Amino acid sequence: MAFPELATDRIRLRPISHADLTFVFEHFSDLDVGKYLLDDDPLTSLEQAQAIIDFYVSPDAQSYNRWIVERKADHRPIGTCGYHKWNRRDHKAEIGYDLSPFAWGQGYMSEAFERIIAFGFGDMDLNRIEAIVHPENAASLKLLERHGFVREGLLREALCRDGVYYDHWLLSLLRREWPARGPVGAAS
Repeated sequence: MAFPELATDRIRLRPISHADLTFVFEHFSDLDVGKYLLDDDPLTSLEQAQAIIDFYVSPDAQSYNRWIVERKADHRPIGTCGYHKWNRRDHKAEIGYDLSPFAWGQGYMSEAFERIIAFGFGDMDLNRIEAIVHPENAASLKLLERHGFVREGLLREALCRDGVYYDHWLLSLLRREWPARGPVGAAS
């Protein structure tokens, strides 16, 4: 499945591309962005940013995707979001997202969430969307719960960084729990 460009009133979600190298490097080298992204260290080189892009644009990346979240008003990239570990047999995937600090608190990720969750349950035929979140990431937990995600349990010492193990919450949203919310944007 090719992941299309999606849109809402204020943002465009477009598939990541090689043209995003500078943004990907600057974004994922920002310590504030990476504070709770413990599955990988902050970037320190353009080569690492290129590896991320190569992973997502690879024809073998059928169970993963990443959209660049871009403001329509000025075409500025402000974050990324997408699905990981898409299991077609069990109709589930893990959602991932991050936002640049200058765009925090303005509702952009909530707007993106509405669109990509609708895409997941509709176009991807998902029944379950999972999220794994650091317990101290209050903003992310609030976002997920505001969109109907339920905490299922604490994954004890689930991730390790620099020899330290970190717990993470497992949350999920089921298709039957997702109300019809009306259009929030259409695929472009």
